[in-house]
Amino acid sequence: MVKKGLFWTFKVLLLALAFYFLYLKIESISFENLNWQWHDSSWIYLLLFILVWVLNLILDAKAWQIVQSVLYRISLPKAIGHNLKCYGLAFISPLNSGEIAGRFIIQERPEDRKKALFLTLWTHFPKITSKALLSILILFFFIPNESDSWLYYLGLAGAFGFVFFIYLKLEKVISLLHSRKLWKRPIKDYLVKGKPDLSQKLSVLGINGVRFLLFSGQLALVLMIFKIELMSWPLYWSIPLFYFTSSLLPSFSGIDFLIKGTLALYFFSFFETDALSFTLASTSVWFFNLAMPAITGLSLLRKEELELFRRRKD
Repeated sequence: MVKKGLFWTFKVLLLALAFYFLYLKIESISFENLNWQWHDSSWIYLLLFILVWVLNLILDAKAWQIVQSVLYRISLPKAIGHNLKCYGLAFISPLNSGEIAGRFIIQERPEDRKKALFLTLWTHFPKITSKALLSILILFFFIPNESDSWLYYLGLAGAFGFVFFIYLKLEKVISLLHSRKLWKRPIKDYLVKGKPDLSQKLSVLGINGVRFLLFSGQLALVLMIFKIELMSWPLYWSIPLFYFTSSLLPSFSGIDFLIKGTLALYFFSFFETDALSFTLASTSVWFFNLAMPAITGLSLLRKEELELFRRRKD
């Protein structure tokens, strides 16, 4: 009961903050300048958007296929089905916690279900790491005006090396935390010894790096469908920075469009551009990449899986 109360308190607080900052910003927005129009080449960008959307889902399934292989191998179609179910459960749960339950119930062997947290960790840790690494590389092209710019580049290089090192040595970090007695459960409950190996780590990191750029490209393609004159290369490379920043904010899949949409109004206004168009485009990307797959995934859940999910929650 206490956890449920905290969840709803946190959710209401996030919504209140989002609405507050949205209200502050919306007063200064000129809706007359939105002016989205269909033009001759819009259908080409629409087809590209759909292609990239499908490719993104397939690559995410490929990454999960590699992560799942630390226990046993699955086919790509089955990996797609697994991901869709997990999207659905994450969509209706606080802070996407339902995904852990999803990784739990899709395991075919009961003895593998206790590794659900481990599998979820290696599903999301490469995602946030690839976002961080690519964002750092992009920042190398945002040259500061200060004379001591070498400190800026040195800091970025240090940050890149640190993030990459932590990614490769995550097991060591977890072992160190365990030695400090930060949790009571034995570490074997959270790890599969020697897995994922270096090849698997680099493969999943690379796949998620490509996915991150494709995901950012989807937002650009939406704008090119309806407002092609808005896009430029410097502005395009700011999109991954926006998505990395937004990924650091706590949220819920069901209201993610509101929180990230509000952030977009503020983030892209720094570039003196049409921030409202970016907000609408990011909402479109959210709908295709989160809402639609989640709804599909919920419809794929079998009765026995839902029952297992309920028992696990209880």
